[in-house]
Amino acid sequence: MNEKKNVKKPKKVDIFKNISFTKKSQPTLLSIIKKPSLYGNNIKKVSIIQTHISYVVLTGKYVYKIKKPVNFGFLDFSTIEKRKHFCEEELRLNRRLCPEIYLDVVPLTRKNDDVEINGSGEVIDYAVKMKEFPQESIFNRLLEKNKIDEKTIDNIVDILVNFYKSSKSSVEINYFGTVEAIKHNTDENFEQTKDFINLTITKEIFDFIKNQTNDFLNVNKNIFDDRIKNGFIKDCHGDLHSGNIVLLDDKICIFDCIEFNQRFRYSDVASDIAFLSMDLDFLGQAYLSSYLIEKYVEKSKDENIFDVLNFYKCYRAYVRGKVIGFKLNDSNIDKLEKEKTINLARKYFDLAYFYSQLFSRKNKKDVKPVLFITTGLTGTGKTTVARKFAVDYNAKIISTDAVRKEFAGIDKYERHHDAYNAGLYCPKKMRQTYDKIFEKADVFLNNKKNVVLDATFKTEKLRDMARKISEKNNACFLILYCNCPIEKVKEYLDARVKKKSVSDGRWEIYIKQKDSFEKPRKKDFVEIDVSKNNLDYQLKVFNSVIQKFVRVKN
Repeated sequence: MNEKKNVKKPKKVDIFKNISFTKKSQPTLLSIIKKPSLYGNNIKKVSIIQTHISYVVLTGKYVYKIKKPVNFGFLDFSTIEKRKHFCEEELRLNRRLCPEIYLDVVPLTRKNDDVEINGSGEVIDYAVKMKEFPQESIFNRLLEKNKIDEKTIDNIVDILVNFYKSSKSSVEINYFGTVEAIKHNTDENFEQTKDFINLTITKEIFDFIKNQTNDFLNVNKNIFDDRIKNGFIKDCHGDLHSGNIVLLDDKICIFDCIEFNQRFRYSDVASDIAFLSMDLDFLGQAYLSSYLIEKYVEKSKDENIFDVLNFYKCYRAYVRGKVIGFKLNDSNIDKLEKEKTINLARKYFDLAYFYSQLFSRKNKKDVKPVLFITTGLTGTGKTTVARKFAVDYNAKIISTDAVRKEFAGIDKYERHHDAYNAGLYCPKKMRQTYDKIFEKADVFLNNKKNVVLDATFKTEKLRDMARKISEKNNACFLILYCNCPIEKVKEYLDARVKKKSVSDGRWEIYIKQKDSFEKPRKKDFVEIDVSKNNLDYQLKVFNSVIQKFVRVKN
């Protein structure tokens, strides 16, 4: 989220200032809410999670979220009236996506010297009462244990598409999709990170992102106007990341939206979706991230999201780097924590830089189209990689698996376990299939559209044929060589035969292909191991692609 340019230090407020206690010692808010008896006689222990704006009390059955009496400028909880209002807003707004968890707003009351929840005495504060859920059911925790699959992403997309369709829009809300409003936010980001240059962000990266952001806004005003005209500026979630999604008994709840400042919630739905996509990228789940976008476009029909997707992903990553860096202003932070904070912020800025290099292509006239081709044995992740590059570069995927079955007049999901080099995969039909994908690629490249050819391309001759198509259309050309450990290939292929798939690839085909596959020998390839799910590796590989042919200099 963003903060106002001159970020205020929190102005603490004594909530008991005008309340008299007979005891000599004046209680503090924290000392009161940490007592288990406040939440019922059967509650023996509570745990408290603190953020810079809230106390979150976990009792085992219910959660009580109490807003701290602070004023940061962009957020003002300094009076009991304001805290009540924002508690009610939090309940109302989060019930849009998570009615099962958000239960009520309850008062903290005092009678004599006893403080109760929802008692009969004088109201001294308010709390949002929520149903408690296991912390291990939060989306990011499940990701760490590899318990999130494409089906989960499908379900999240269904929820979000329906949410955006029903979300409020208005003339007031539309303003936040204008270049003027967006530039206010981006200018604020750059102003607030000036003091962190050469600490969490290099001067080179700072200048590049700033310049490309401003150029993008100047050059592409019509794109943002079209987003407004087509109804994509909505009352969104505002803080849509994996830590705010929980899976409960096969039900997905998306919680903790922004309630305290409309400026952070009113936005293009692309900015909301970009946040979750960026977060998955950051967690090393780049391929789930691209699947999320692919499915969102398929179900929402918002194909123009690609015009602004990388811009908003950059914006979201930059904000995360900025906000994490603010922690360095705390004089109490120790050396080890300071180093961790700097490294974490740098990773977000590096990710923002990657996105800025992608969207900066739209700032230039007469940019060459790109032809990517995948190559590799069956089961090495070619389709997964193709999907990733199709999303990053707004490219059309053309798959031999789909074209082959289109030729045969059969459903693309129909299984054909033909012998190696037989049936649908005999040499004659293979040539026909490749001729067709080259024909399709030629048309798209001629119209300046980026293309990814998703195929095995097992010989140098086939790769040379693709290279000639790119040369004919004055396009950039790159081979994406997919290669991963054999045990991972076996795992992927065993999983594939159990689910719906266009590909007929299986273990015995992999073994046969090993004998005839020709590894790329020329310099126009990048090797990718899809089994390596970490940001450092993936950024290194994806940046190497940019360095090959699309890097834009300052």
